[in-house]
Amino acid sequence: MLPVLLSTIALLLSSSSVLVQAIPAAEAAVSIGAAPGAPSPSSPGTINMSDYPSPSAIPPTDSDQVKKWLSEIDLSGAPSIPHNVGEPPSCPAKIEPGVCYWTCEDCAADDVVDCPDPNHWGLTFDDGPTPATPDLLDFLKAQSIKATFFLIGGNVIKYPKTVVDEVQAGHHLASHTALTTLTNEQIVAEIKWTEKAIEEATGYRVRYMRPPYGDIDNRVRYVLRQLGYTVVDWGGDTFDSEDWKIPQVSETKVVSDFQASITTYSQNLTNSRGFISLEHDLTSVTVGVAKTLIPFGLQKNLTILSVAECLKDATPYKAVNGVPMVPGSVNTTAPANGTTIVTNSGSPASSGSGQDGLDLKNHKSSLAAHTIEGRFLWVTAAAAGAFLYTML
Repeated sequence: MLPVLLSTIALLLSSSSVLVQAIPAAEAAVSIGAAPGAPSPSSPGTINMSDYPSPSAIPPTDSDQVKKWLSEIDLSGAPSIPHNVGEPPSCPAKIEPGVCYWTCEDCAADDVVDCPDPNHWGLTFDDGPTPATPDLLDFLKAQSIKATFFLIGGNVIKYPKTVVDEVQAGHHLASHTALTTLTNEQIVAEIKWTEKAIEEATGYRVRYMRPPYGDIDNRVRYVLRQLGYTVVDWGGDTFDSEDWKIPQVSETKVVSDFQASITTYSQNLTNSRGFISLEHDLTSVTVGVAKTLIPFGLQKNLTILSVAECLKDATPYKAVNGVPMVPGSVNTTAPANGTTIVTNSGSPASSGSGQDGLDLKNHKSSLAAHTIEGRFLWVTAAAAGAFLYTML
């Protein structure tokens, strides 16, 4: 069933997103350009908006910059899969073999959908940064917890200083964009403009992404692999907080339902793997939900980590000029200048944020579980987990 909040979906679909993943709790906060090999952007926390396409539409694919990006990859082997339509995209009447459409057939391929170790909670937030994000960062700092943030490209340009704050606090950045409705070339434009915005603000190139709505198939996966990205989904409807449904659904119900999921998980002594959740730093209300759920999870003896941390990924950013962007021997050093930070997404989520996607396994109840959505335009799709360039 599609998300009910059309206005929310439209918002998410009209903005792009980037995933910010927290660096493991054992890692110290980084200071941009402070450590050997750390990125040193010319003006940390600032972005020249005149260098970017309009945030109100899908970026053109005939610009010199996009042509350059396209010349650096090979799209000739991309599967011939029909583009989906709608925002959020609707499921085709018939899905052909080999499509592996997470949103409509729960097919995750090699997407990241959970944490490999039991009792590990991969904490993620979609659709930021927003004016509500600083409060969340302060809370996470007080709890000594790192998270993964799937960012919207348009929001990165609006709030670049907040993105720097996320990196300096030790969080991992990633991308978020709605993709199955786009051409291969449009996908490249959406992802790369968002990536560029994050790198301009922080010096980091992301390597993980989450497609909005969890909207991903094998054609989109092929393009993302060419760009060096890892897709991150979430734990299906069970671990979709559904905070995006507020106020149509009360905050109290959102909290109680997710607490019930955490309780059920923690009582299962046979768990062999952890989980990845879908939450949003969209508003003070959704941040308030997180500030209630996180202490509850700690009370249940769950270890709360960023996706990069739960995957034990010591190099969550792309190498630049052949130099690995490693946060240091204990991950205290930020990736080198020009490093790409990419986000990964697996199964679609059942949330309703449009293009800034969330990742959930049992997402059929809602195509729109989102992280950071909208278009930068640099389009993003909620719950899909991809980089979107379109702004909200």
